[in-house]
Amino acid sequence: MSRNTQQLMLFCTAVVLFVTACLYGQQNVRVLSDALNHLVRTTADMEGRLNTTLRISEPTLYSGAEVLHTVRQMTGTMVSVEVDGNAYVIDPLVNRKETIPVQLAASYRPEFIRNEAGELLKIAFWKEGSTP
Repeated sequence: MSRNTQQLMLFCTAVVLFVTACLYGQQNVRVLSDALNHLVRTTADMEGRLNTTLRISEPTLYSGAEVLHTVRQMTGTMVSVEVDGNAYVIDPLVNRKETIPVQLAASYRPEFIRNEAGELLKIAFWKEGSTP
């Protein structure tokens, strides 16, 4: 074989390897992008489930205003909300004047009660200083 033929074959081999590497990289980017999109959808679907609150090492304290807002936000869902052992459901569209006895400036500790699948069943708020 002549020297020019050998160099041409090496060049063609390098081009084929380069194109193959580019296509492989493009496939990896597509797979990673699909996996990331799936993870984002899964995380959005798991709102209120195990992953969103399980890894909280020390639960944050809620103010009374946040507790009141949570009670109103959870109305109409399958999640019940208790404050100091009493369950409350407030629908502002039905009764605008209904209230719950929450001290707005007080601190409340949340408890998240879940089923075996990790779905949130109940949120219980306990005023700091009271016992469940």
